[in-house]
Amino acid sequence: MSKSETAVFREPLWTQDFLKIWLLNFAVATWAFLLIVVFPLYIKELGGSELTVGLTAGAFAVASIIMRPVAGWILDNKSRGGLLKSGVIVLAVISLLFILAPVLSVAVTLRLLSGFVFSGIGTATNTNAIDIIPKTRFGEGMAFFGLSNTLSSAVGPALGLLVMLHFGFNAAFAMTAALLVLAIGITQSLGYKKIQRRVWVRGWNHLRLSDLFNANALPASILVFYATAGFGGVAAFIALHGQLSGIGSGGMFFLFLAIGTGSTRLFSGQLADKKGERPMVFLGNACFFLGFLLLLFETSAGYHLSGLFFGMGAGLFYPAMQAMAVRIVPEEKRGAASSTFLCFADIGTGLGALTAGILVTLFSYRIMFGAMIVFSVLAVITYVVWASKTPSAFRNYMQSSPPSCGL
Repeated sequence: MSKSETAVFREPLWTQDFLKIWLLNFAVATWAFLLIVVFPLYIKELGGSELTVGLTAGAFAVASIIMRPVAGWILDNKSRGGLLKSGVIVLAVISLLFILAPVLSVAVTLRLLSGFVFSGIGTATNTNAIDIIPKTRFGEGMAFFGLSNTLSSAVGPALGLLVMLHFGFNAAFAMTAALLVLAIGITQSLGYKKIQRRVWVRGWNHLRLSDLFNANALPASILVFYATAGFGGVAAFIALHGQLSGIGSGGMFFLFLAIGTGSTRLFSGQLADKKGERPMVFLGNACFFLGFLLLLFETSAGYHLSGLFFGMGAGLFYPAMQAMAVRIVPEEKRGAASSTFLCFADIGTGLGALTAGILVTLFSYRIMFGAMIVFSVLAVITYVVWASKTPSAFRNYMQSSPPSCGL
């Protein structure tokens, strides 16, 4: 398609399959965000400590990290739909088992198992969304796709805390299972991209690193690692901090987070398609920096407004990083690219939560929030010194490719 033809014809974005994958991601993400705020309180209820909260979040992330590359290989070599269909069923069963596990060790084990399954579902959902979104509108499409996460980040915590406070933990876990029943129905009707199934002749003992990870996705993946490491510490402890200090509501924090993310995602994707990731890296990390800074004041206003700035940072930063991660990746390697990107996000989330748990245990919440600022500084430095000079950077890609054939 020529440049002039592209200007006249815009490929449709909101197709039936895009709407389905959007709703599917919303249901699963709401499950995740609900448990992010409820599960730390559940651990405390069962007699666990802040360090246990951090270790559990870290173990969940480790499970995700292990599963992501395997999921990417399955998506590229076997099927785009099988993992998604079976995954939501297994996750629904695990959610129901939470009700039958009022013992700390059992609950932590189930949370670990859910990390494996959730990461497989997330990788499959992200890869199928990439297949569905037109390349010429990729940044815009991923921004709108990300709005499902934005909405779930407000609905999940608020719904979880509301149900937990009025009806107890078992009711909250039952709510997560209900969300996954909705997801099961969607997976059965979604249209999946047909891939050429490859015969595995080398065997698992000859599995190459390139079968599981994609090097072209590394620059964006490392940058998103820093972002998730910083916010991972906040997300794991923000509701508990607000409750213990009495300065704010975790539900309101995540509501402001959703408002900030949603407001920026409405335009950030289109801007990333036109200008690339450079302005998003600087603006997004500036917002993250302000979010951490506001938490240091330990006031009610700072507590809630920090959620707004974290949300704005995420809305600016993540769509641009997702576009950068797959910009020069062939279609047959999208599963590996998605798993690489999400794997680094999981590593960041787990490391951030574990680091935060240690810092809170040894020092204080204030010192922990201040330490998280380092990750935003590292993200900017890494982009300027290295990532902006790689082939996947927007400016370099546009210089080496015709304007009409790229993201």
